[in-house]
Amino acid sequence: MAPITVIDSHIHLWPKGSDENSHAWMTPGMPLATEHLLAKYFQASEQEPLDSAKAEVSGVVYVETDRRYEAPSGNLRDWAQGPLDEIKFLRSIVEGQYGEQDSKKLLGIVAWAPMDQPNDVLQEWLTLAKETAGDETWKRIKGFRFLLQAIHDQQKFQELVIGKDFIQNLKTLGKHGLSFDVGVDQHSGGVWQLELVYQAMQLAHTNVPEQEKVIFVLNHLCKPDFSNPTTPGHEDINYYQWTQAVEKMSNCTNTYMKLSGAFSELPSRPSAGDDAAAQISPWVQHVLKCFGPKRVIFGSDWPVCNLGGPSGESPWVSWTKIVQKLLDNLVKAEYHEYIWSRTAAEAYRLASDASHTASTPVRSSI
Repeated sequence: MAPITVIDSHIHLWPKGSDENSHAWMTPGMPLATEHLLAKYFQASEQEPLDSAKAEVSGVVYVETDRRYEAPSGNLRDWAQGPLDEIKFLRSIVEGQYGEQDSKKLLGIVAWAPMDQPNDVLQEWLTLAKETAGDETWKRIKGFRFLLQAIHDQQKFQELVIGKDFIQNLKTLGKHGLSFDVGVDQHSGGVWQLELVYQAMQLAHTNVPEQEKVIFVLNHLCKPDFSNPTTPGHEDINYYQWTQAVEKMSNCTNTYMKLSGAFSELPSRPSAGDDAAAQISPWVQHVLKCFGPKRVIFGSDWPVCNLGGPSGESPWVSWTKIVQKLLDNLVKAEYHEYIWSRTAAEAYRLASDASHTASTPVRSSI
């Protein structure tokens, strides 16, 4: 069987010393509150399962890790020091401080941006981020993210995402050829997060030339509520509401969905990959129906995936096996490569970065 080429569109890294002081969501002693580097990622992806085809990880896209920062006030360089430190860390990878392979494999970066601030602050941030990154790392910054999922006050969420500053900021990203990763959460937040973001997506594309429309990359299937099974004709209300919101978002141009992050939303740890594949299949099927395989992107969500995958093997391997099973059941074979790699290259404009890909691919099995 021919190997599968993978671009992992959603991984997180953090350097030694990362803890609750650098990341607000970390707590003392939690499994993720320790150094996670690409060397550890490759170890996870290289673990051999009992069966299935080889995979070649040709590169990864780093997604910002919600670094801690101060309340916006005064000098941007001061209050946003945490996110700037994140860019400095990524620059050290790109410039080879962690080895040649790590530098070559880091194909794209989705950094943090102050999307909740007035447009002049975002403009200042883009200049500061470019200065901090340096030329080579800036070339790999393909987009930005400002996590919305933790805003559980519906009124505050609405005031932010359909407010003039947020919409203008999205238009600014599009004008600069940068994408926006959307982190919303139906499960813990509510379907209204998805519905309001859809409105923001429409507003961000209104009266904008096609070539300047911002690219939206929806993370983690928009974090559905997998707690209740669904069958045709007997849909759970949460499932139904999610399907309607996803369908609306899929109608927006320049929009992609990541097939990622499901382990974090499952009501309990699955006993085997087959169980997880069957459980999430209706949601994945709906995404494929709405977006089509050419707008769906594989992502592992490593190392967060380590917290909820089936026991007994590497969660990275488990997730890739689950995705392969879903694709075998739901997608014609000729479209698999889009989900594994080609769509990530398109959404994040990675084609021009082919020279960054290592000559000897990292091998895994799925």
